[in-house]
Amino acid sequence: MRQARWSGDRVAWVVFLLVVLLSGCRGGTASGSPGGSTSLQSGDSGQMSPTPAVTSQKSQGCGQPAVARGTTLVETLLSGGVTRSYRLHIPSGYQPDLPLPLVLNFHGHGSNGKQQETYTGFSALADREDFFVVYPDGVLAPDGETGWNAYGPHPTHVDDVRFTSDLLQTLETHWCIDLRRIFATGLSNGGGLTALLACRLSTQIAAFAPVSGAFYPIPGGCHPQRSVPILEIHGTGDFIVPYEGKASVGLPPIPQWLEDWAKRDGCQKGPDVFLARGDITGEEWSRCTAPGLVVHYRVAGGGHTWPGSLIPVPYLGKTTHTLSATAVIWQFFAAHPLAGA
Repeated sequence: MRQARWSGDRVAWVVFLLVVLLSGCRGGTASGSPGGSTSLQSGDSGQMSPTPAVTSQKSQGCGQPAVARGTTLVETLLSGGVTRSYRLHIPSGYQPDLPLPLVLNFHGHGSNGKQQETYTGFSALADREDFFVVYPDGVLAPDGETGWNAYGPHPTHVDDVRFTSDLLQTLETHWCIDLRRIFATGLSNGGGLTALLACRLSTQIAAFAPVSGAFYPIPGGCHPQRSVPILEIHGTGDFIVPYEGKASVGLPPIPQWLEDWAKRDGCQKGPDVFLARGDITGEEWSRCTAPGLVVHYRVAGGGHTWPGSLIPVPYLGKTTHTLSATAVIWQFFAAHPLAGA
């Protein structure tokens, strides 16, 4: 059953690629757009409060000439003796002396950074809101498909926590990045890596937002160095990473995973429903050890998909358009920078 599940995932990505090629990326842009979805405004939840007044912290790369703007570069770096690739989108308004936020966006098992860029539409939003987005590429897993070493049935042979740290160091050296506004999101296996980074790189990354995350047990447990803001989005109709969990492969029920994070963050209140709109229910655990917060969007009947995406992947179930995951995640990130020393 495990192989059948992941084989279906691979078939779906073939369908996805065909749709992208036939549609011309829906309007001729490499990144697409989260348009057609509701982005859930600030009145919908306390976590969407205005961005706090936190002074930017410039990276080493500030002041260097800008080699590109409004485009996506394909780059490589050496990490752990392995040449790794990634896509970096530089927003159209980039200025070399103005530090901008950075979003790490990790693809799912069997996918790649280019597909994730198109599927999520994050680059189009980055041009409007002025932030960098990096789409790293996973390496081949034992099943012959790309992925991340976030444990589970298909761990890769590399250390992706180290790779992420090396990637951040590289980007901070060459680009003007706000070190207090680095964030991580990802889909499925990439969501699992996002959660792992929350446990291991909590002092470098300000906030985390996995979507349909595959949260396999972490050897040695999860011990972040601070309380962290967590946003998780998951569909109840997800048959790849079931909402109710799958004990036979180590996947926890999503409500239990959220409760575990609420405990780590020292949250005293919740879960409280702050939103009920169509197929979307929003829950929040609050009164946490600052700056911790746990927020969850449950998609009734939602599949193993990215809410709001204009790229349909029918094989993986329903894609809701009641909200845009891309817009909601960015709002959450913008409200939760890393506090200064």
